[in-house]
Amino acid sequence: MIYVFYNNDPLAQDLGGGAEHFRCLHRALLGSGLPFRLVASRLQDGASAPEVLYIARGSNFLRFYLALWRWFWQRRRTFDDGDVFHFHRNYAAWPKLLLCPSRGSVVVSYHNMSGRVLEGRLGRLAVPIRRLMLVLERRVANLADAIICVSSRDRRELAHTVAAGPFSRAQVVPAAYDEALFERTSCQPPGPELARRLLILGRISHQKNVPLAVRTLEVLAAAGEDWTLTIAGRGEGSKELIRLVARSPASARIRWIGAVPHDDVPALLAEHGILLLTSRYEASPTVVKEALRAMRPVVSTDVGDVADWLEHDRTGFLCAPEPEALAEGARRAARLIEEGRYRPTTHLDRLDEGRLMSEVIGLYRRLATR
Repeated sequence: MIYVFYNNDPLAQDLGGGAEHFRCLHRALLGSGLPFRLVASRLQDGASAPEVLYIARGSNFLRFYLALWRWFWQRRRTFDDGDVFHFHRNYAAWPKLLLCPSRGSVVVSYHNMSGRVLEGRLGRLAVPIRRLMLVLERRVANLADAIICVSSRDRRELAHTVAAGPFSRAQVVPAAYDEALFERTSCQPPGPELARRLLILGRISHQKNVPLAVRTLEVLAAAGEDWTLTIAGRGEGSKELIRLVARSPASARIRWIGAVPHDDVPALLAEHGILLLTSRYEASPTVVKEALRAMRPVVSTDVGDVADWLEHDRTGFLCAPEPEALAEGARRAARLIEEGRYRPTTHLDRLDEGRLMSEVIGLYRRLATR
């Protein structure tokens, strides 16, 4: 049996690379012929599936983690040597490693560097906690049978920070996107009328750094340029964002539309000219690939694997994490559109979902039969 553990819901419409990766795994396992269960947290009430086991409700990781300990305790004597356990946070593997260490194989996926969310919430207070986390993380990395990173940058940083040996052997499998969403949409480069319509799409959180997007728009507006910014998403930073927009001198040019169902992403991209990404850190942001598939130039900070997908002065621009630099990147992207110089990306063939997921399914098969 293949068990995949993630604090998300593969039947929900949650945005983000992690959520889409979970859905990709679900689709791949459905077509693999392998027996499997997705152990998840329910984020919607409208759908269920026999292969999805909900052990918690909501997006709170602590609630999911406590439920994970209970789930393993109740089943600790039922697992076989051929079982594969795939965890999407390194510390989520501890219930299995401690309660039934000798049965089955452990796979750990890294969708970012551990501890960054904690640092965003606690600042310097997170330093001693992070030191303890690193000790435990090194132990997990050495006990895991396989590690998957979604970007080469993360693998390099983890090899330097956590443990060189395990991460030098880690597979790199980028986060894919759902191509089927775009098959129903006619994707063309944006017209000049969309050249100054910016879109930021993602969770309103410390990671996504949406206030930097607001400051970027303020720089453009202060120069007398006719730009607008649409913010799509919600999260723990929503209240702060409401106050920030209300105080902004460019508030009339900012539209916050809240959470958007994943199925609506192609249409939302089609209404805007440029995707703006202002994140402090990322792993392999799905929204960048979706924007490239929709033929929208991307203006982004240099995070995760974004540099692997953007082609400078053709499909987008990497910028320093400063509002002036991002504003200049937006101007250059607008000129790409207005002068008809935007060109379709040459990289999306590398993101074929079937090929990428076949690597993970192949890993499951090898571990289950060794």
